[in-house]
Order: sequence, then C-alpha cells, then structure tokens
Amino acid sequence: MGERLSVTGVEHAYAGVRAVDDVSFDVPAGGVAAILGPSGCGKTTMLRIVSGLVRPSAGRVMLGDRDVTFLPARERRVGMVFQNYALFPHMTVRENVGYGLSGLKRAEKRAEVDKLLALVRLEMFADRLPRQLSGGQQQRVAVARALAPRPTLLLLDEPFAALDRALRADMQFEFLRLQRELGITTILVTHDQEEAQAVADRLIVMIAGKVEQVGSPSELYDRPSTLFVNTFVGQASVIKATVLAESEMASTLRLSTGDEVHLTRRSGFLRGANVVLAVRPEHIVLREEPTPGAIPARLVMTVPQGPLRLHDLLLSDSTPLKVTERRTPGGSDAPVGATVHVTFEIDHCRLFPSP
Repeated sequence: MGERLSVTGVEHAYAGVRAVDDVSFDVPAGGVAAILGPSGCGKTTMLRIVSGLVRPSAGRVMLGDRDVTFLPARERRVGMVFQNYALFPHMTVRENVGYGLSGLKRAEKRAEVDKLLALVRLEMFADRLPRQLSGGQQQRVAVARALAPRPTLLLLDEPFAALDRALRADMQFEFLRLQRELGITTILVTHDQEEAQAVADRLIVMIAGKVEQVGSPSELYDRPSTLFVNTFVGQASVIKATVLAESEMASTLRLSTGDEVHLTRRSGFLRGANVVLAVRPEHIVLREEPTPGAIPARLVMTVPQGPLRLHDLLLSDSTPLKVTERRTPGGSDAPVGATVHVTFEIDHCRLFPSP
C-alpha cells in the first residue's frame, strides 16, 4: 500500500531563476496525481524533488509521517520510471527487473522477479534484451524494475510520450490495472491533458513554477479557477466581452462582435467590466440557418475526428471559434467559406477577468 505524499512550500532555483516557486499539494495514499503544464513550467523539477534527485532550497516533503526533504533518493522507498525507460541494454529483461533487488537468496530473487514479470504480463520475454522488445514492452519492464524494491511511491516522467496513439491508450489501461491492483501512490508528469485526465484522480496544473489549481479532472474541466486552466485542460475558445447588466438572477454581456448574450446567473463582475467568455467546443451549437439569438460566423475548415467533426470558425471580429458535433446525418454540411450561425450553451461557459 502506498503512503500519503504532502508537499509544502517547496522552492528551487537554477542559476537564480525559480523553477519551482512555493509549491504545495497532497496526494492521498493509493491515489494517482498528474502534474501537468507547458514545457518549462517546473513539473519535472518538482518530480525530481519528490524523488530525492534534487534538494529544494525551501519547503518540506513528507511521505506518510516521515520528513524526507533531505533524504537521498535511495532511502525514500520511491520508484521512478523515466521517459526513455533507462533500461540496461546489455541485461536481459529478468536482469533489469532484478537489478534493484538485494539481500535475497538466488531462488528468492528469481521468484520475486517471476512474480513481477507475471504482473506486467512479460513472463515469456524474460530472457530477451531490451532492443528485442517493443516500446510498450520496454515500458512495462521499466515499471516492473521500479516496483521491484516495493516502493511506497511511484513516479513516472512522461512515460507514454514515446508511444504511438493506439499503444499509448493500451498502456494507460495497463498502467491503471497495475496501479489499482497494487494500491501504490503514484505521480505522473505529463504535458498531455487528455492523458492526465485518463489516468489520474487528481490534477496539479503548473505554470511558471507555480501551482495554478489542484483538483479532480472533473473539477478542473467543469470549474476551472483561471483562464489558463480553462484553456489548458481541454479546449476552449475565448471571446472578449463587456458586462452590460448585472442582477441577482441574470447578467447580460456584449461580445466583441456586438452581439449580446444572457446568463441565467450573476456574472460576478461589475457593470462595465471587461471580461472574457471561455466556451468549450461541445457547448456550441452550429446551425446553417439563422435562429433567434444566433451569432453569424464563417466556416474556415472542418476536420473529421473519428465519431466527431471539429469545425474551425471565425466570428465577425475575426475571433476564432472551435465547435465539435457528432457525425450524424443531421450534422452540418456547410461548405468552407459559408456563413453559419452559432448559439452557446451559455450556462456551461466560464467568465474571467480580461487579461
């Protein structure tokens, strides 16, 4: 069983530049957290601090009731899977997995390795070298090697990045199976928000070394606290607007196109405030014919995405708008360049201060 991880006020700088700036978060025992954000946001540095490979200049890292802030990596009972897997090329799968096992008799060590290989479903590849394995198989060897010393915390740095899309999805399911079977506390670092939402029960979004928001995938998707989180966790189009009216039960906005939209709730902003309306593609309804309250737009491109179609539109003030709809016989077949009309599922949209 994994241990609870608590990070409090952690900081670290490279050459005077803060890569991690007053970061705090918790991961419950047995939970899976994903640290995500754009390149250079500090997520890998944070992972290395938790692992013990980097010592923070301030703050505290707790594993269970142990303060491990200044403990070396080998004394933390932490397993780590690197992006390139870092397997020993001259060792067999069995030798790679058994590398971290010490203090066991030969028969005990072999039995433990066999158990781990069965766990990752690689028993038949025990005597192969890493170069004789597929990318997904190499990843599973790396996970088994990380699990061999029975860590209380598992850390993964972009573990699926080198895999193709189909294999990545398969490995995400495989990872979840292993994690739930073992109940080990896990932290995954990724820049891929879809991957993070697929495998984690807690998301930690970072930007410029700071934590922007922590919460469940549904909380961050449905109730983002900032515009950055809204546009980074999932897609969102951003439309400039001004608050025209504000009452206890409703608000009216004038969009940058001159059109007005009405919210059946308070906007939370004063009348006359400049704001932005963040609209997810699935909360926009596209029609070829005008309807009351619909806003005209020009169709720039339509891209098939499996069961969906993604439409790229431009509003009258050249604000880009992305709309998804299911590929059904009743879907839009408007040609590129045509004028279409959109309405918003307005109560699903989010308002933020204008940047």
